[in-house]
Amino acid sequence: MEDKRYEYVTANILLAVNESVDSEKVIVPDGNVVAIGAIVAGNPEARILNLSILQNNQEIVRPADVRFSEKTNGGTFKDSLRPVDFQGGRTFEAKIVATATSATEVVAIQVLFMIEKPQLY
Repeated sequence: MEDKRYEYVTANILLAVNESVDSEKVIVPDGNVVAIGAIVAGNPEARILNLSILQNNQEIVRPADVRFSEKTNGGTFKDSLRPVDFQGGRTFEAKIVATATSATEVVAIQVLFMIEKPQLY
């Protein structure tokens, strides 16, 4: 059994007061992106915060509430994240779209990309 190597990169997104959309571009190194995870800091109130991943304005990961990408308990770290499958070696955009703005709350989201590195022989 071969050991797999992983690398991580993150994107930090900030939804300011009265803002419903924000995104950040991130350069993902070569390898296969096998999982994403997200941490939400701040009070999202009763809003849905849809997270999507884009490349050249094309959806690679379709929008779904960020809570579906939060780390879960049990299993390995990789198993606790949201599974995805796309090639790295490119610039991607992590995008958050809220269903409503907030007049009082700022929400910060950090999105983690877990990259399985090519095996060296």
